[in-house]
Amino acid sequence: MRLLKFLDSRKCSRPTCRYRYRIARTILEQLCPLLPTGWKVVVQFDSWYASERLIQYCRRQSWQITRGLRCNRLLSDKRVDKYAQELRHKWYPKVCVTITDGDKSIYYVRRRDGRLADVPYDVRVFFSKRYPRAKALSYFMSTDLSCSAKQVLQGYSWRWSCKTVNFYAQTQLGLADFRVRSYEAVDRYMVVVHLAWAYMEQRYDRERSSQIQTYGDIIRRHRDEHAVDWLTGAVEMAIETEDIDLVLQHFLRLENPPA
Repeated sequence: MRLLKFLDSRKCSRPTCRYRYRIARTILEQLCPLLPTGWKVVVQFDSWYASERLIQYCRRQSWQITRGLRCNRLLSDKRVDKYAQELRHKWYPKVCVTITDGDKSIYYVRRRDGRLADVPYDVRVFFSKRYPRAKALSYFMSTDLSCSAKQVLQGYSWRWSCKTVNFYAQTQLGLADFRVRSYEAVDRYMVVVHLAWAYMEQRYDRERSSQIQTYGDIIRRHRDEHAVDWLTGAVEMAIETEDIDLVLQHFLRLENPPA
């Protein structure tokens, strides 16, 4: 009931369209006063948010940046994939990174310093591939020239938790099913999805163990608990009423009861 009253109270005018840069900057501006004094801040984002204005805003706050790069970005007036082609016959040093599940992953990485177009700061770009003969490369950039390839890749791997949350929120909690709705409906729908995810986080934090290692384990356990409650209720009703048709109609919501 409280949730319904809260959702009914969220009546707001339709917002104007905002670009990704403005959305990201607004989040950072709200976060800035909450940061402890003296902390070293590293802002991480992928290539979709890799705008020059966002980089300059972060640097004005004395924050460092680690981000993904697209292959067509210019580094010192040359595309980063052209640098990678020049280095394809060179030796790539190995870098060992600990991923989120505790396992080790090996990457082969080279680097190049320079300046991106329209960014008045020196940056370091890393060319990374999974295998020595791999043709597909990933590109990463850091404004902290004192960081090694291992530190940059290890730090960037921490973003995987964000990917995990997005995956479960979209595929299991229905976050991707907001289309073809009014703005008010989308706004309320997002609140319900995030409330469900808060419940997931609470249970995961409380029940994490050797049997519960991922959010998927929590979802599976939650569904099993619902199945047990549902089946227990059906069995108890069957014992009490001795009427199978009534039980089927009640629990399966059959429009036409079996003959």
